[in-house]
Formats: sequence, structure tokens, C-alpha cells
Amino acid sequence: MQLISNTDSSNPEDLTKNTAEQFIGNHLKMIRQFLASSDQVLIASPFLYRDFGPLFKDLTLSGLKDLTLVTTCRPWKDDQLVKPYSIRSFVDSLRSCSSIRWPVIHIDQKLHGKVYLFKKNGKYTDGIVTSANLTGKGLDGNHEWGVLINDPEILTRLEAQIIAGVDYVSIREDGLKMLCDTVDIFNRANKQTTKPPEIDIDIGLDNILNHYCTPSEGNHNIVLRKGAQYFIKVSGVTGRPILPIDRRPFDQPHAELSFAKQPKNLRLGDCLLEVAVGEMCFLSYYACASAVRERTDQERRQDADCARWPFYIYANNLSLAYGKIWFDQPLYYDQVISDFKTAFPNIDITPSGKEDFKGAIQLGHSYIRVTDEFGKFVRERLDKAGP
Repeated sequence: MQLISNTDSSNPEDLTKNTAEQFIGNHLKMIRQFLASSDQVLIASPFLYRDFGPLFKDLTLSGLKDLTLVTTCRPWKDDQLVKPYSIRSFVDSLRSCSSIRWPVIHIDQKLHGKVYLFKKNGKYTDGIVTSANLTGKGLDGNHEWGVLINDPEILTRLEAQIIAGVDYVSIREDGLKMLCDTVDIFNRANKQTTKPPEIDIDIGLDNILNHYCTPSEGNHNIVLRKGAQYFIKVSGVTGRPILPIDRRPFDQPHAELSFAKQPKNLRLGDCLLEVAVGEMCFLSYYACASAVRERTDQERRQDADCARWPFYIYANNLSLAYGKIWFDQPLYYDQVISDFKTAFPNIDITPSGKEDFKGAIQLGHSYIRVTDEFGKFVRERLDKAGP
């Protein structure tokens, strides 16, 4: 174990006299060196540079494949007015010196620790656990201390604990844009261009995360936007059924959901309950996170699926835990409908008074509106079925 310090001690050896530790340089120098020699990196820090130029300046990170950032984005003083744009600076600076198009960005609203982990060829080589935030003062200004750890087992366990504490996973570019737009709207409304107000404020970043970003496996506190509607989303075709025997997970944080006809009634924040053609069971459920888009003529010519389902949306997966294991204990929608009718005999499955949606699936509909009561019932079943 080695000690990393930002202090200006002229005799650093005195700090480690009669110990097995060694004294090495400051945080900024060490982290830049590790960035240049690693192919995977995880950084956890609640506070960030406003401008990431000093961290990435003159670096050529051609070997860097993945960089994961875990940070906060909560209504805390003036941090909420700069954090979205700090994250944007992180992305832009990283793009300028690497081939990474979009890094992995997780949000942990209770994060307080500062950890820097580095991998090479799939194995952890180095990790720093420290008091130093990912800021100019933290890495190269304040008196901060950290320890350098080289034990791969400890670093792997540390990574697992960091990821387990995450509230929202893999923030997309459009999600970050919404967060930045929220700051812009607040600043324009308050004519705020320089120093933030010296009062407690909450500009609504929590609402953006809740409504338009993907919750972690353990985060079941998501509330859909007010007035959100529920839809069945049909996936698969008779010739290519989705079957439990294939053990195909539906646990990607973000999904691209396609439709045969334009889903004109679908709005941001609406909930889509995905069901499988073939096995007639639920796969996962999502919140609509984009406007409806349409495939280009070229895409339709080159891909038969694009021609068959020319409309699509981006959606955030709200059931990562269930989507990972749905095939172990499939929830067949016939049984779920039966259970719902037993519990709520006077409530229909669809707003038009239908007792099920199988007929609509057989007619080739790729999405079907269901009642709010049935939609909430399904959500609760899927959440309880997860590990």
C-alpha cells in the first residue's frame, strides 16, 4: 500500500519512516498516468471539475475502451446549477482525447467516497481510495491524502460495492441534455448568469432523473410522470419467437422499441409493458424517453425489420432485475390477467372494455393501450418477481 498526498512536505520520507508504506506524488499526476496506461477506468466522486481540461490536457487515450463515472446530481446548494454542465465537460473532454463516444455515467445520490479504479486487459491493476474529489482543488490544490491499492480482489469487491449503491444507471445523451436544459431554464427565469443565489433551491433535477433516466436494479422508488398511460408492447414474431429456453435477457438499461404503425398516442414518460410473441409472457417494462422517430428510406431498403417496423422510440428499462431472469420463472400474461380479474373483477383490461389483449396481438398490433389499474398491477408483479 502506498500513500498519495497533495501536501508540500519537503521530507516526505518522514511520513513513512519505520512503515511499509511509500510516499508518492500528488493525485492529479498519478491519475493522469493511470488514465494513459489503462484500458478501463471507474471513477466515483460526488464533486467534479467544472472544466475537465486540466485532467485530460495533452493526453492521448488511444487504449482507453471504457470509462465509468459515478457521481451525484441532487438539489444541494449551487452544485445543482453546475453539475449537469460539469458532466457535459467530462464527456466532451474525454471525447477529445479518446475514441469513447459516450462514457458510462451513473448517479448515486448518497455518494460521499472518492475512488479511482484502473484496469488493464480485464484485470484491476491499481486503485486509489482518497479524500480527494475529482476537482482542481481536490486533485492538485487542497491538502488531501489517499492510499494506492494494488490487490485485484480488493479492487473488484470495491467496484461491486460502488455499483450496488447506484440509483440511476447509464445516463444517456438526451437525459443529460434534459438536465442541462433544466439548469438553463432556471437561470433564464432568475436572470442568473454568474454567482448562484445564496438561498436553498431545488430546480427539479430529481424529477428529470426519476422520469427520464434508468433506475438501478435496486431502485424501485420510481414514480411515473403525472398522467402517464400504460401500453402493452409486443416484441418478436411467429417466425422468430422469444422463448425462455433461449435464456435471452432483457436487461439493457436503454432499449430501442419498434412499431409497425406510428404510436400517435405515446408520450414521454408513458409506460410500456413488453410481452413476448411465442411464449406469451412478460419480458420487462420501460418508460418512453424520446419522441417517436421514423426509419429512413435507406434503412428500410437495407433492413427488412426496419421496413416492417418503421417507427421507433428510445426507452429506459425500469425492470433491470426482472429482465435479467424473466426466463427462469416466466410470468405468462394469461395468468396475470386471470389474477388481475380475480382481484379486480369490475375493472377492464383495456380502456375500450376488453377482457384481454390477445386478439389485438393476433391481429398484428405492436402496442395496445391498457387501463392504469392493470398497468400498475403488472408493474408490481414484475418488481416482486425480480431477484
